[in-house]
Amino acid sequence: MSRTYDACVIGSGAAGGVMAKELCEAGAKVILLEAGQKVAPGQFRSHCWPYDLEFRGLRGEKQEPFYPTDLKDSIRFEDSDSGVGVDRIRVVGGRTLHWNAVVLRYAAADFRERSERGIEEDWPISYEELAPYYERVEQTIGVCGNDDGLEILPAGKHYLPPLPFRCSEEILKKACEPMGVRVIPVRKAVLTRPYDQRPACHYCGHCMDGCDVSAIFSTPGSMLPKARATGNFTLRENALAREILVDKQGLARAVSIVDRQTGKEEEIRARVIVVCCATVESARLLLNSRSRYHPAGLGNSSGAVGRYLHGHLSGQVHVYLEGLAGVPPFNQDGATDHVYIPRYRTSTNDGAFGFQVNFDSYMFPNHARSLLGYGAQFKSAVRRMQPGFLMLGGFGKVLANPENRVTVDPHRVDAHGIPIPVIRFRFDESDVALFRSMRSGAQEICERLKGTVFDHLGDQPRGFASHEVGTVRMGRDPKTSALNGYCQSHDVKNLFVTDGSCFTTSSEKNPTLTIMALSTRAAERIGELRKRREL
Repeated sequence: MSRTYDACVIGSGAAGGVMAKELCEAGAKVILLEAGQKVAPGQFRSHCWPYDLEFRGLRGEKQEPFYPTDLKDSIRFEDSDSGVGVDRIRVVGGRTLHWNAVVLRYAAADFRERSERGIEEDWPISYEELAPYYERVEQTIGVCGNDDGLEILPAGKHYLPPLPFRCSEEILKKACEPMGVRVIPVRKAVLTRPYDQRPACHYCGHCMDGCDVSAIFSTPGSMLPKARATGNFTLRENALAREILVDKQGLARAVSIVDRQTGKEEEIRARVIVVCCATVESARLLLNSRSRYHPAGLGNSSGAVGRYLHGHLSGQVHVYLEGLAGVPPFNQDGATDHVYIPRYRTSTNDGAFGFQVNFDSYMFPNHARSLLGYGAQFKSAVRRMQPGFLMLGGFGKVLANPENRVTVDPHRVDAHGIPIPVIRFRFDESDVALFRSMRSGAQEICERLKGTVFDHLGDQPRGFASHEVGTVRMGRDPKTSALNGYCQSHDVKNLFVTDGSCFTTSSEKNPTLTIMALSTRAAERIGELRKRREL
């Protein structure tokens, strides 16, 4: 209780895992707080067949161990028709336990939206400044893929061999070539050969349900062993952060936690506090950390904390290719998606979208819910079509608007007495226009494929596909942002926020690699400031 750590990292996902590992290796005594608890690989349900599960896998039973029951009813959406959802996981490793592991670098233009397109704000850092940290992360976690020579999708210098194309993906590539649309090997944090004392992927196709051999990158499988090896690391499970406490100078001095198992409240003291709780929960924690020094919430003199919530809009298309229908059943599970269609409408303002391919499981006959019929004839049609499965998942950039935000409800608390987050979000006209452009792009591709199309992206955009960002954004102006370019609070010099909430704007690309690069850069900055005794 009386110990003071050099750093306290809150949250053990992609951001927190990187941060803890980097700080420990730099010599800092670090405690990592996680609101959930460890789920051992032997407890994963990823290889269960639908008939092994109570609801045949249709209610997310495979991922139930990652979501404790005290999360229920602990969030409120002001507009139930907004079409967005938020993934609030509580487990050691966070969303790295059930992610699809697509790791794409933001392009240089993605950091300069104001300069390039006259919208939103420029980031306070450039691609060139972040590129060395992208490289470090890619080499640490192991990324398969290629340098495809695309300006919109910058590449690193060291990749593992790419995942092979499957039959449906070769057909897709051939159909897209006359359109000038590239179909390239995806870049994923999945090992195609042994790497970093971890085995290669065995192509079971259950990446998002937990990888029992750590062939897919996860914090527990990769970052935490390195942190432990330094002798500087402490992990505290079931530690739910209530608020960050400050001293008489208004600096962060401790984290007030609730032990989820005992209900006991404690203070975890540290010289530096790094918030890595994910976009909604990080904003919630700062807004709940009110004091006479920070009456609007910790680090919120600008009023920016909680604002600019955004992420990805998304939609899916399922196609059943005639050329593969009726072939004898064969194993094509793979490592979920193997290929990627990068942003290809680069000269227009409505083109910030890309397609990830085949990340839905081959285990489920998705088309069965849409086919008409009954009995033996129906079953025969389902079986005949299943080998031709091809899925396009569109991901598009959503604008960062200040009206879209996270607040807290002081009159409604969760199971531990902490005010819950409230989500206020609406897609604006430009978001809807982008969705329509993405839908027309999918239709154009599907028209060149011989097959039956289901679920044509839907009529309205949905989000955030676990890719929500913003709410504690970086910026050059302390009056309109919460953090500087090193993810350091403008108001509280020993407070850093390095998860997706720090993003100034987003891209059509998945945010996780950028989160990890920013965390690495911030950790290096913390080390420099500690050496200069400025923290």
